[in-house]
Amino acid sequence: MKTIINKYILGIVFLTILIPACTEDFLEKYPQDKPSPANYLTDEASAKKVVIACYNPWTRANLQYMHFKEFIILCDALTDDSDIRLNGGYRIQMRNWDFQPNHEVMRDWWIYIYQSVNAANYAIKQIPTLLEKGLTQDKLDPYIAEARFMRAYDYLVLTTFYGEVPLINHPLSSFEEFSQPRASVEAVYTQIISDLEFAKEKLLDNDKAYKGTPTKATAAAFLAKAYLYKKDFAKAETAARSAVTIAEANGYKLIDDYNSIFSITNEGNAELLFYFPFARNNELYSTTMSVERGVRDIPGALNHIQGGEGWGYALPDRDLYDAFENGDPRRGYTIFAPGDVFGIYNSPNPFTYTHKKYDNEGQLVTYSKTYKTGDTVRYDYQWSPTGMSVKKLTENVGGLTNVRYGGIDIPAMRMADLYLILAEALAEQGKAEALTWVNKVRARASVKMPAKTTADGSLRDIVRHERRVEFGMEGQRIFDLLRWDAVKEAFGKGSKVKLHFYSDFITDPSNRFRNPTSGLSKYPTDHILFPIPQDELDQNKKITTNNPGY
Repeated sequence: MKTIINKYILGIVFLTILIPACTEDFLEKYPQDKPSPANYLTDEASAKKVVIACYNPWTRANLQYMHFKEFIILCDALTDDSDIRLNGGYRIQMRNWDFQPNHEVMRDWWIYIYQSVNAANYAIKQIPTLLEKGLTQDKLDPYIAEARFMRAYDYLVLTTFYGEVPLINHPLSSFEEFSQPRASVEAVYTQIISDLEFAKEKLLDNDKAYKGTPTKATAAAFLAKAYLYKKDFAKAETAARSAVTIAEANGYKLIDDYNSIFSITNEGNAELLFYFPFARNNELYSTTMSVERGVRDIPGALNHIQGGEGWGYALPDRDLYDAFENGDPRRGYTIFAPGDVFGIYNSPNPFTYTHKKYDNEGQLVTYSKTYKTGDTVRYDYQWSPTGMSVKKLTENVGGLTNVRYGGIDIPAMRMADLYLILAEALAEQGKAEALTWVNKVRARASVKMPAKTTADGSLRDIVRHERRVEFGMEGQRIFDLLRWDAVKEAFGKGSKVKLHFYSDFITDPSNRFRNPTSGLSKYPTDHILFPIPQDELDQNKKITTNNPGY
């Protein structure tokens, strides 16, 4: 059974703990019999609890990973991998790259990630006070390291999304301190690397750590990732080699069955270097990931195949489908496309459905099928605005007391990612050994794709292709496109990204292509960043300009 800590209650506690105390002696701000900054940290268990507060903004906050939270879905919708169901103004703006500094998602991502930074800073400063309670430095270091890992994780996302950001490495205690200038990207990376080096040294090995929390191998892998994002490829290579050694020695590996990496019945598996854990049928720890990605437009008589009605927010596009090589089974593990097996009909009542498809000549073909118990149901393009749905990172929502109470875990770093980090670091230095690590990923038992050679193109292109198909619909591609300065290249001039599965045959231009040209044209260079939120500009006296294009 999954080990999960009561993050919700702890989050409420820390709303009190993290607020600076009033300086007037006559005002008793904290009742003496309640938790406060002066009395909360008393033992090792309380040290773990203050670290848990670092995760809360990621797992419980609006538009992140949990309830009604769409972080992965929105990230994918910003790329050439996916469309999104356009039932909200903020989704339309993101899909078209037409957002401004007052966009709610840009604001919330900034706010909640900085809440995590704030919690980490509190833990890093306050946990050492437990030395006065008799705990040893060796006992406390793993908790400090975990907080420093989360601070590094936060800043890696922040600087990738927003570029120069305020660099806050201690708890703020006055309103004057809340106005912080934007630090250089170089300074941010210096802090990230320092935190990850400490975490790599002080975090626990996999067999001693709490399930679902970062380990020594996790920190080593993210250190390599940080150097890669910083474009220090030589150091990224060195760090990735070290991370591979540490991870493999700790039992991490590519698991044979690609599909099972994401299965609700195989959580915490050996491929996952870092992930955010959730639990089924538990309002406090659940996620809406599966119902948000579930197929929406199927007839009600077929809903039982996925356990209930899906919301259909995530919509893979034809461009991603075509990115997979012919015969790559990862396409079928990632996407439901027309003709794919959708499931088994289990109702005792026969049901007749009129299927549609286009033949190879572009002619619409219609046929009726009467389903009986035990029949195989094939996916139909009519069930999605793009003619496809997402399969990866979904679970059957049947048996949930509420479709919002899903329990599927969210991967943030896999062994395949670490191997491809090493491959990319090598490729960027022109080292053909990059192919060794690409082919290691392709050779997975359930994938078994032919090995790549230098005859297949440039090392850079090979690695970038492999990243796209290996991590399709996992929310990773936007990070790659931003750091590669490749967003404009990916979308082209408006008719490059095929949207609908039958884009070659349908006549409606709005269903054929993703066309964000009007939004992307406002960016003066290929280096695109998200806008600093207007709320931050209004409140922070030290930030007076926004990123280019806003």
